[in-house]
Amino acid sequence: MVRKILDTLLEIFENNKSILKEKGWIVSSETSYEWWDGLKSAEEIIISAILVQMSRWEIVKGKVEEMRSKGLTDFYKLYNTTEQELYDVLKGINFYKTKVKRLINLSKIIINLGSVEKFYDRNLLLSIDGIGEETADSILLFAGHKPNFPPSEYGKRVLSRVLGISIKKKNEVKRLVEENLERNVYEYKLLHAGIVTVGRAFCFIENPKCEDCILKKVCKYYRENSS
Repeated sequence: MVRKILDTLLEIFENNKSILKEKGWIVSSETSYEWWDGLKSAEEIIISAILVQMSRWEIVKGKVEEMRSKGLTDFYKLYNTTEQELYDVLKGINFYKTKVKRLINLSKIIINLGSVEKFYDRNLLLSIDGIGEETADSILLFAGHKPNFPPSEYGKRVLSRVLGISIKKKNEVKRLVEENLERNVYEYKLLHAGIVTVGRAFCFIENPKCEDCILKKVCKYYRENSS
């Protein structure tokens, strides 16, 4: 039952790429970095995954583009840049001073590893200050192209309503998806992007826009609450 509904969600998201794009998700090939609103590299995704915590994506994207123009999405240059220089670039992002320290620490770790590919280890990521499970799995999926589904508040809310079940913790979203879908990078990216899009565009905590939602035909919450 869950597998069938998840397959249906994937089909709906595949047919509504333009709506996903409006919310910053560009449906691309399995190994493209452009899923994250047109970002250009794994390094940019890793950096933005840190910066976007408790911050608006629109601001973060602009800052990442500024970093790119200054060569600061290269971890060697980033590590050798002073905190003050990075403060000047990232000022305006919530908790930017803390995030600067985290980016410098990340750069050091990746440089010491010798390659960004060695960075794609979930246990390693979770051991780093400032990286929780959602950030770790987002980095693994979108930067490393590894089949790890990110747990999220959007996933908890949207899937609870669509499936008509009570999902209490974000981790349950990860388990539910990974137990019911094959470990397919493209499908994981599409499902995550679609769920976040629905959460941002329609499935609000209060007063959800069910009538406009692209998932209403398969959503148990909608069926039970529509007049």
